[in-house]
Amino acid sequence: MGFIFALGGLLILLLALLGAFFCIRWLFFRNRPPVHPDRKEVHMRERDTSESNASIPNDPSAPPQPNADRTDTGNREETFLQPGARQRPIAARPSLLDSSLSRFAIVAAIAVALLIPLLLVQNLVDERAMLYRSVVRDISRTWGGQQQLTGPILLIPYSERQLTQRSVPRKKEKDNDIQEYETVTESHLVLGYFVLLPTRIDFSGGMVPQERQRGIYRSLVYTADLHIAGHFNLPSDEALKRVAPALESVNYAGAYLVMGLSYPNALRTVGQLIWNKAELSAEPGIQPFSKLKNGFRIPVRLSPEVKEYAFSQNLVFNGSSGIRFTPVGGVTRITLESPWPHPSFQGDILPVSREVSDQGFNASWDIPSLARSYPNLGTLENWPENFTTFSAGVELYEAATHYHLIERSVKYGILFIGLTFLAFVIFELGLNARLHPVQYGLVGLSMVVFYLVLLSLSEHLAFLPSYAAASACTILMIALYVGAALRNIKEGMGVGVLLTALYTLLYAILQMEDYALLMGTALVLVALGALMAVSRNLAVERR
Repeated sequence: MGFIFALGGLLILLLALLGAFFCIRWLFFRNRPPVHPDRKEVHMRERDTSESNASIPNDPSAPPQPNADRTDTGNREETFLQPGARQRPIAARPSLLDSSLSRFAIVAAIAVALLIPLLLVQNLVDERAMLYRSVVRDISRTWGGQQQLTGPILLIPYSERQLTQRSVPRKKEKDNDIQEYETVTESHLVLGYFVLLPTRIDFSGGMVPQERQRGIYRSLVYTADLHIAGHFNLPSDEALKRVAPALESVNYAGAYLVMGLSYPNALRTVGQLIWNKAELSAEPGIQPFSKLKNGFRIPVRLSPEVKEYAFSQNLVFNGSSGIRFTPVGGVTRITLESPWPHPSFQGDILPVSREVSDQGFNASWDIPSLARSYPNLGTLENWPENFTTFSAGVELYEAATHYHLIERSVKYGILFIGLTFLAFVIFELGLNARLHPVQYGLVGLSMVVFYLVLLSLSEHLAFLPSYAAASACTILMIALYVGAALRNIKEGMGVGVLLTALYTLLYAILQMEDYALLMGTALVLVALGALMAVSRNLAVERR
């Protein structure tokens, strides 16, 4: 359905652009008689002669000038002027600058040359965008980056008996005996940790987006308020011995509950852990669970007689960009809501249900343990290093920064300069007027400056008013300049109307990200068709 609406809007815009072009051509060129190619030279000479005669007042004392208006039937004209009159030189054939082919070549060369300032503008946009990203990274470093929650994970210490063998030299009975060795088996205890994942875990809460500003730059951040709840089931002795066959003993009293968090410095509130109705406090560090980089831990006491332990905790922390969850539970359920209307669901698993509107979004995930590649019970020594890469979450998506929009608009710069020059060539052919190549260059440079004005304004204002102000300045400046150059305000107004249509179409292309390529391609086809229509008589004019 969206594709149909976009295609319909594209057709309407293109028809409006073509309609504006033909209306301008009909209004300005309808009363101008066409000049036949075979009569062009005669018409130009007649015009020069009439202008020369009109510039000389009638002098009664001057002798009559016979045959002043006589023109023979050939293509030769004889004009007798009064003494002192100035006559324009009449060329026997059009100069190289006046031919249609040379005009197209010169205009095309100017358009290609304008690629250099366009590239400079593109480099400036990239430089400002890099500075913006650097400021955003700095804000994220102090406020909190993209957070990923992993856990809680239960670490239970145990001891395991291991047998090792080594060779030792035997005692010599005589000094000349050959040294012999024997193998000795030794038994010793090795300390380790069981890694136990929760049977079920629920994450529920919301994300409140905020905007932080540093200088002229703004960054989207959020504050998350989460409630974590679930329960652990202690494994049986048989399950423990399958993981550690030489198990000697389990130290249930020295267990730790570990919670991983990407940026623990962004924690604002860490509530008490409710562990089987007992309140426990967290402490910094994740030792001995070295598979995580950052987080905190909570010492807990276990008993082999109690097989199930329920827990709950509230966390409030800052972050930016988005939030991810590592599904460590036998069943992991995640429920999130936020007033941000542009979510981008990321990770390895998409939500099972979601609702997105202008007032925000809410989404929920149900992730079984079979979806991941690591077990519910294991040892710290054999636990995979990259188990956090399997995750689910959401990002607070910004449709496009103004730098991204300006970068895309600069890519259409040469196309819009070419369309404007094409309109000027059409005006020239219809008016039999000529713009100097320098004037073409100045008009092209003013269109390049449009992107600089847009860039500077968009760093302080929203993109729409910045675009409207920059395009209005450019359109007004070019329209007044062309009207003054052609000595005709109607032609300047026509150029202004055409540029308004072009910049309106450019804004529509920038707003339609999914169909920008389609609209840009259609615009190129329209420009190519207009160029074919304008150049259809080039072969006739060369005769």
